[in-house]
Amino acid sequence: MFQNRYLFIFSFFAGILFSQPKMSIGMDLGYYKPVIPSSNENQIPLASGFSKDFLPGFSLYYQFFPGARVGFAHSFSYQSDKTKSGTPFSRILSYRMFQIETYYFSKERLEWNFSLGPIWNKGSINIDVEVDVSEWDNVLSGFSDGDVSIAVANSGKMTTSWFGFASFIGLRYYVRSWCAVDIKTGFMNNYYDHESWKFRGKTVTGPVMNIDALPIVTVKVIFGW
Repeated sequence: MFQNRYLFIFSFFAGILFSQPKMSIGMDLGYYKPVIPSSNENQIPLASGFSKDFLPGFSLYYQFFPGARVGFAHSFSYQSDKTKSGTPFSRILSYRMFQIETYYFSKERLEWNFSLGPIWNKGSINIDVEVDVSEWDNVLSGFSDGDVSIAVANSGKMTTSWFGFASFIGLRYYVRSWCAVDIKTGFMNNYYDHESWKFRGKTVTGPVMNIDALPIVTVKVIFGW
C-alpha cells in the first residue's frame, strides 16, 4: 500500500518535471444576459446590445501536466454614453477568472475540456463633470431611497469589487498545432452587493444588477507554443 502511494507521488512529480509545458494565449469574446435596470429616477441610461451582453477579453494558459493546465481569463463589459442630463459617463464591469482546466483528446485534433475556478470582479462608474453641478447627487440618489449630497465639480469615479465562481465545459479544435478555436459554455456565479460601492472614501449604494447566476458562452482563438 505504501509502495503504491510513493510510486504515485513519484510519478506525479516526475510528470511535472519532465513533461513539456506549453504556453498559450487567447483572444476571447463572451456572451451573457445580465439584468442591469434603469429607473426613471436613475440618471444613467439603460445598457443594451454590445455594451451589456458581450464580453471581449483575453486568456492565458500554462500546461503544467499532461492533461491539465492553469489559466487566467479577463473579460469586461463596457458602456459609454451620456446621463439624462447630458453629462458623459462610462461603466465597466470587469471579470477575472483564475482557473484550473483538465482536458483530453477524443480525436487527434479535437479536445474536450473542463475548467473551474474563482473569479475576482470589479465595477466602476465614471462621470465627467465639467462644471459645478449636482450630477453625482442625482446619480447616487437614483440608486438609493434617500437623498445623497456629494457635489463634485470635476470627474469622479465610484467603484466596487466582489467575489464569485465560474465553471465551463468546452470543445477545442486545433486548426494547426499552434492555433485552435475553443468554444465554452458554463455558469458564472457572482456575490454582488449593490450597497458596497465606494465613492471618495464613502460607502454608497450602486445599481441593482442581476448577475448572481448567469449562463455564459465564450469563443476563443488560441495561439500556443
